[in-house]
Amino acid sequence: MRYLLLTLLIIYLPVTFAQPRQSLVPGGIAMIELDPNDTRGYLFHKKPVLVTQIDGKSVAVIGLPLSLSVGEQFIEKSDATQVHRKYFEVAAKQYSTQHIEIKDKRKVNPYASDMDRILAEKKRKQNARTHYSEAEVDVNFLLPVKGTQTGSFGRRRVFNGQARRPHSGMDIAASTGTPILAPSAGTVIELGDFFFSGNLIYIDHGQGLISMFAHLSEIDVTLGERISKGQMIGKVGATGRVTGPHLHWSLGLNGSWIDPALFFAAPD
Repeated sequence: MRYLLLTLLIIYLPVTFAQPRQSLVPGGIAMIELDPNDTRGYLFHKKPVLVTQIDGKSVAVIGLPLSLSVGEQFIEKSDATQVHRKYFEVAAKQYSTQHIEIKDKRKVNPYASDMDRILAEKKRKQNARTHYSEAEVDVNFLLPVKGTQTGSFGRRRVFNGQARRPHSGMDIAASTGTPILAPSAGTVIELGDFFFSGNLIYIDHGQGLISMFAHLSEIDVTLGERISKGQMIGKVGATGRVTGPHLHWSLGLNGSWIDPALFFAAPD
């Protein structure tokens, strides 16, 4: 009979380790050090977990969705006779609210004739966000564009007085035409001109780690292209639902958008 082998003591990585940084809140990440012989195969809510080497140690890096319940959570892995679980605690976090006025009211309340396009694009986005490959991952990211961070991940958005979903990424304000660099190596899995996001690119960095870049003025890569870390992939623009030129960068992990700022050093 199968039984649960409960791992009650979790060793969390100290902040001095290489990026990313742990943040045990909805929209954050959990980082669990694994035994060298106990690596791939863990699942979180039935989705594969990224496992990589950080400072010579095998580490599970788990994306925590904004909708995640606070309290005890776990990753698990099964073998022929056992289910192994590693537990961690998720704390609550209160995100702020942002009110935005959009001049193009059609981007807030689309016409009925827009809905077929919007729904088709939504499916393409969902497929890209949940894409998974077994590629090795370089988690030491570069900031994709130089500029001012103007939008906080997780903020509740109110467009023209109408509540919408929380902000799913990092906004970086920069002049139209500013080069956008790939934060890590990967493969282009989706791109195009989308109703809300404007010109966008999805890059698969491996093991469920996905970048999405939106509102571009120019796309400089092709579907299926293998991208090097630091390669220019496009340029900042103001396409789609925007108030001005900026890069919207979303970072997905095991199917959920997480705060991209956690892949960089904490602000002083």
